[in-house]
Amino acid sequence: MKLISIVFSLTFSLHVFAQNQEFDAKYFAHKRGCFLLYDMKTKKFEKHINPENCKLQLPAASTFKVPLAVMAFDAKVLKNEKEVLRWDGVQRKPEWDHDQNAQSWMKDSVVWFSQRLTPKLREWRLKKYLKKFNYGNQNLSGGITEAWLMPPNAIGTPLSISAYEQVDFMSKLWSDQLPVSHRAQRLTREITFLETSPKSFKLSGKTGSSFYDKKNNIRLGWFIAHLEGGGKEYIVVTNFSDLKPSPEQEFGGLKSKEITKAILNDMGLW
Repeated sequence: MKLISIVFSLTFSLHVFAQNQEFDAKYFAHKRGCFLLYDMKTKKFEKHINPENCKLQLPAASTFKVPLAVMAFDAKVLKNEKEVLRWDGVQRKPEWDHDQNAQSWMKDSVVWFSQRLTPKLREWRLKKYLKKFNYGNQNLSGGITEAWLMPPNAIGTPLSISAYEQVDFMSKLWSDQLPVSHRAQRLTREITFLETSPKSFKLSGKTGSSFYDKKNNIRLGWFIAHLEGGGKEYIVVTNFSDLKPSPEQEFGGLKSKEITKAILNDMGLW
């Protein structure tokens, strides 16, 4: 019986490895990619694609808006999800160029809104929250309005985080276990809702995009998410770095979201 068990375990491991290799080739061609699916019920990873890549700390980019929302709600810098910050009149992008509240900030990934919040929180409080959250490298040396926006190959150190660390943060947020008010966590969860899948899975999350080159052809993409439906609940994290200039015009974060949904669909979870 012991031999049979060993053979079965080895066969299963080889099957999982082969499937992960297949998914890597299918979804991360010409990319250094990572995909993690963490089961909130069993507290185990149901799928890893390229786990070594998932250990790499990369600039948080706009995924930082999720912990920033928690901080802002907890510190009462944002009183609620409807509180409006006035547009300064500087034209950046059409969807950014108007007054914003927390819901529109998260939906349209409005950078100036984030940069209005961080000075209100102040550097000492931001550092305190990052430490409490055990959030990535906790590095704000790039400045409190730019640290998470720095490119991966910038001179200096961006505020960076690994995929495994993103899973840790997101699982605590969705189980109400961050060391902040329950209200701050609830409001953050609410403003990150994205859509409901054809199989009735509810998806909440945030994209993040950056570039390795000045021509914006070599992308960094993030997607961090919570997925729930059919009695199942997961945290999902995807990231990739292009290994060569990409002909695609799509931002890295949107591409990561697209990859995530395609993998989930292959697994019957979309």
